Amino acid sequence: MGSTIKEIITFTLFKEKILVITKDVSHIFRSYDIRGIYGKDIDEDMMCRIGGAFAACVPGERVVVARDARVSSPLLQRAFMKGLAGKTAVDAGTVPLGAGMFHAWENKMPFAYVTASHLPREWNGVKFFHETGAGFSQAENERIRDTFLETPPAAHAAVARALHTGVLSAYAEFLLGKLHARRTLSVALDPGNGCAGLIVGDMFRSAGFGTVVVNERVDGGFPGRTPEPNKDPLVALKEAVKDAGAALGIAYDGDGDRMVLVDDRLRILAPERTAYFILTGLLEREQGPLIANVECTRTIDDIGKKFGRQVIRVPVGHTFLVEAAQANSAAFGVETSGHYVIPSLVPFDDALAVSLYAACMLSARDEQLSAIVDAIPDIPFKRLEVPCKDDAEKFGIVGKLRQQLARQYKSVNTMDGVRVDFPDGWVLIRASNTSPVIRLSIEGRTPGIIRRLESQFKEQIHAMLG
Repeated sequence: MGSTIKEIITFTLFKEKILVITKDVSHIFRSYDIRGIYGKDIDEDMMCRIGGAFAACVPGERVVVARDARVSSPLLQRAFMKGLAGKTAVDAGTVPLGAGMFHAWENKMPFAYVTASHLPREWNGVKFFHETGAGFSQAENERIRDTFLETPPAAHAAVARALHTGVLSAYAEFLLGKLHARRTLSVALDPGNGCAGLIVGDMFRSAGFGTVVVNERVDGGFPGRTPEPNKDPLVALKEAVKDAGAALGIAYDGDGDRMVLVDDRLRILAPERTAYFILTGLLEREQGPLIANVECTRTIDDIGKKFGRQVIRVPVGHTFLVEAAQANSAAFGVETSGHYVIPSLVPFDDALAVSLYAACMLSARDEQLSAIVDAIPDIPFKRLEVPCKDDAEKFGIVGKLRQQLARQYKSVNTMDGVRVDFPDGWVLIRASNTSPVIRLSIEGRTPGIIRRLESQFKEQIHAMLG
């Protein structure tokens, strides 16, 4: 997506010359979704036109539309639905992403979800999904972008709207029909004031757990903590685990599609350790390979060997994760950002469903969570971000680094960015699809190896940045 793409937003005749005022909108169209700062990058007029582009690109007469709990989400959802010319908008309201996706999957309809997921409160946007639960591919999102850019602003016809109020109850009923506690455990939950707070407390209690919930009140300002649990110390959740003597703690992101576990020793578990814990029970019943993105540590390969399962690597992004899980009849999929998919439970990544599964599985074990995950060593790993002033430039810089590093090293993977493997560690350099940064992920057998690789490759990134 080039940085020269511009949208003509207004023009006026002035002394026989046409004055054209342009606004660069290319940066809001990302590989997996559309997102920007509300009121600056994205507004109701633009969202209405995005709705029109979506309507032109999906089949059928009905589409499900839902939203997260951000302050701007109701306005943007209404604007999006206004643009759905020729469609009936099935309004699922404010729900966690998994609940809205469940409704679309169950009713075999495309799905649009207004959200900025884990980004700060001033951001917003929209994600698109097929009726299978898989997100739109990069090519499909680019088609939405091109349709948006090629279609001039126009008055939209009235759109039929059907309000569905039973989405949460139907979703909870489905999961509770499959999952329940084998013994009573105390679980601490932290929705982070996001829309997971609408359902997780009641759902876990109905499954047979004792619960304590922090940051439960849904508030699009996210007063309790950031909507990104991977970058938050989760102080309130850890205190709740400690005070309640809980068996585990679970934190969710802003729209409830990602989750982080805290064990009984108040440790935030790395995604690979969470994956190991789940797999110790899941693979007794499920066949198929494991799906992991290219950023997952070698721990996932050790887990695959331990359970005799093939590990299939995919690019970073929940769309790739779900597509690969469905295409390969996988038992399980994991992303380093906290996305997980258990296809036998629901065929899409859903943190609420997977977290309830994890709690139920722990309730069937005699060991504490900390003892289970300690069977897999925590390999030193570090992820850092290098700011890139020009958001569009980051992809070109990573492309140049890909060529440069391929000439320098033997073991190079260019599936997503560029990953260089060494006997004692590896480095992955990739452009963020959501932020103006270049991400550097490093794994090493020792902290010293991490420091050496960080210094070496940060220097090359900064040299390329000039």
